[in-house]
Amino acid sequence: MVLPPPALDCPAVSRTVNLALAAVTAFFLLFPLTLGKPGLPPHLKADEAAYYLAAQSLAFDHNLRVEPRDVDRAFQEFPFGPVNNMIVMSDDGWHTVYYAKPYIYSLCGAPFARLFGANGMLFFNMALTMAMMWMGYLYLRRYNPPGLAALFAASFFLLSVGFSYVFWIQPEVFNMFSIAACLFFGLPRSDETGLPDRRREWLFALLSGGVLALAVYDKPMFAAVGLAPLWAWFRDRRWRTLGVWMLGAVLSMAVIAGGSWRLTGHLSPYLGSGGRQGVMLCEPGKVPINPEVVQARTAGGGGGGGKQVAAVPNSTTGNHWTWLFRPLDVTLYEEAENIGYFLVGRHTGMLVYTPFAALAVVFFLLRGRRRAGERWVLLAAVTAIGLYFLTFIAWNWQGGGGFVGNRYFITAIPAFLFLVTEIRPPRLLLVGHVIAGLFLAPLLFTPFGAVVPEPTLQAHVRGIPFRFLPLELSLRNVPGYERVQIGDLRLVGRRDVFVPQGEQMWVGGASQVELYFIGARRIPKMVFQVTNFAPGNHVEIRMGKAREVMDFGGEETRRVRLDPGQPFRVRRQKWATFWVYKMVVTSKTGAVQHWVRQYPPNNCPTFAQDERTQENFFTGVSLAYLGAGELLDADVYELQWGNTVAPTQARAGEPFTVITRLFNRSRYPWTAEGVARVNLAYHWLDESGKQIVEDGLRTPLPWPVPPGGRVSVQQKVLAPPAPGRYVLELDPVLETVSWFAQRNGGKTQRIPIEVLPSAR
Repeated sequence: MVLPPPALDCPAVSRTVNLALAAVTAFFLLFPLTLGKPGLPPHLKADEAAYYLAAQSLAFDHNLRVEPRDVDRAFQEFPFGPVNNMIVMSDDGWHTVYYAKPYIYSLCGAPFARLFGANGMLFFNMALTMAMMWMGYLYLRRYNPPGLAALFAASFFLLSVGFSYVFWIQPEVFNMFSIAACLFFGLPRSDETGLPDRRREWLFALLSGGVLALAVYDKPMFAAVGLAPLWAWFRDRRWRTLGVWMLGAVLSMAVIAGGSWRLTGHLSPYLGSGGRQGVMLCEPGKVPINPEVVQARTAGGGGGGGKQVAAVPNSTTGNHWTWLFRPLDVTLYEEAENIGYFLVGRHTGMLVYTPFAALAVVFFLLRGRRRAGERWVLLAAVTAIGLYFLTFIAWNWQGGGGFVGNRYFITAIPAFLFLVTEIRPPRLLLVGHVIAGLFLAPLLFTPFGAVVPEPTLQAHVRGIPFRFLPLELSLRNVPGYERVQIGDLRLVGRRDVFVPQGEQMWVGGASQVELYFIGARRIPKMVFQVTNFAPGNHVEIRMGKAREVMDFGGEETRRVRLDPGQPFRVRRQKWATFWVYKMVVTSKTGAVQHWVRQYPPNNCPTFAQDERTQENFFTGVSLAYLGAGELLDADVYELQWGNTVAPTQARAGEPFTVITRLFNRSRYPWTAEGVARVNLAYHWLDESGKQIVEDGLRTPLPWPVPPGGRVSVQQKVLAPPAPGRYVLELDPVLETVSWFAQRNGGKTQRIPIEVLPSAR
């Protein structure tokens, strides 16, 4: 194969471009060393704990064992809170514990961690990023003017979600560098004569195969990238070069695996056969692992000791290497849905999170598709890698709970740069910068995460441009969203603008709020009770083609009926089909409402934590879902009382039970789900018949009662606070609509009860 001659290169221009890139490199290299503490929140997040503390252990102790001094180092640098979810493993009953993540990133970063702590790891990541930028520049300069090559290379690596991973103490950038170096050294090149220099070619092939092993050790599927240089040498019958590449890959993998065996007794602690756990570091000097507790939890499936060790829930790997070959569990529809999300998803879309990778494909198809079969192989390889994640971990292909953009696939992104030969037409670069400005600027200017209400690493998607991108409903865990069950529907809404309060749903004021209703059946109609809190509020509710506009003068409650028409999306999974309906609520203003946030139990008592806190929420309106509305206007109120058993006496202010039996004599069922359901309730009357308690406690029906059906319920009743003689009036209620007695002529059940003084 004859490659095109190098682009004309003016020495003065080249020196200027080199100087510009060197200046950019110096700035970015020094930046991480000036940071106080890397990260927001100011503690280790996602998988950082295992990687960083492993680097410290290798730097100072020359081992991968988890020991009290490792915990001390964590709190010396991150004293602000507990260290969560540090992944560890053991194969001797938790008497000896090792870090359970692939160690090679920690090993390479260990010298920098020793010198500069966590900032050293960020410096290491930044150095790798700058190295990728230079490799991209030197590669593209073979075919383009130096200025254009430098612009594309810098934009490719700096205006990408990959740049945000510089500030994560995790191996994403390290693995990206491995892919970039593999292709930089491995793709064919020629000297001035147009012929390859064999000794240089063999050296570069050895480096290419060896450096790719770094990423393959972490995620084996990235081995597919090596097919591109292998294909070029196979096609040109350069058997020795091909063999040298294979030798480099095998030797490198052997050294890495051998080092792991020496340090942990496993070729890879991440994919080894020992047990893996996620633990929380609560205080200095204590490794929070008790072998007896762990063994008891393993044998009994739970129990005490949760404060000391906690299993990693829903591990995508199953804690064993066999996850690489798990049976397929995805339908063609789900695959197609995930491909759409993969390209343009709100949290993961490649076209918006790595715009210059998409441009690289365009330049390849325009100018380079006929020149090099190895680049077609490379494009097929990265496509196969993406499809692997989408197929084998279809519910978690974005990288789990700790991700920005597509964390799993970001490793393969550098491969796209090496698809490019000629950058023509160069004006297309403007498109990449426009997309980066619209979608990536909020992320790149706050690489640690923004300080926002309901903080999350995905807070950047709250900007207006992301509103036009689809939400990844196929993913199991996208942080920053509330997921609540309302009857037979699941409701998904963004946490900063949506607060579920029992059966009420508060939506944010002065904002546009998206809510997704997901059910196992079509919804022909939806009825909502809308409660406004703010004077002068203009509210618009849209759902499909339905649109309802309301103007409120003050506090007021109205009922809204919507015909959503066709669902927003139909999700066909292997065992079920789900219909998705999208509601958009826009409020002009709002009012501050107060609520109580309940926190999970504090597993780390060393750090104080309130179990409940008072919170404020700027609420536009409150919504209550009343179902399809068939029963709201139906005559469900005809009933017949059965033999009701109640005590003759009760203590003041104390609860007691009444066995209530009644028959549904209407022509409609009594629903037991949703906001507009039938509940058992009561009133209290004094001896003269005057009502003194209107709204008694509610007792739900145990199941829907069909027409002619009978139900017996242990109804909860609270006695009046003052002693005396009273009449308990049992009266069911169709919530949000009416008491039964108001519609059926007062067919209640009245029981005289003497209320005695409290025994307290």
